[in-house]
Amino acid sequence: MDEEKPTFKDLLTKHKIVLGVVAAQAGVEIRVAYKLEQGEVLHGVYADRLLAALTHLAGQTYTYENVGGIYLHQEYHDGPYLP
Repeated sequence: MDEEKPTFKDLLTKHKIVLGVVAAQAGVEIRVAYKLEQGEVLHGVYADRLLAALTHLAGQTYTYENVGGIYLHQEYHDGPYLP
């Protein structure tokens, strides 16, 4: 098994980024960001936005490759859909 990847929540703590700030940067509701923080299933488009926002705010690149605990709905689509 690969080395354990930090979770979204771990990275928020590491970079001292507040969940509301990353949600605002991503243009998503805080409840959607909370789902990712808690390791709940969410749509890929939201995960993409949140990872891009985290990358921007932290100044380091974060993707599915180096962030663990991301669980996506099986269908990835652009919406409209409920979070």
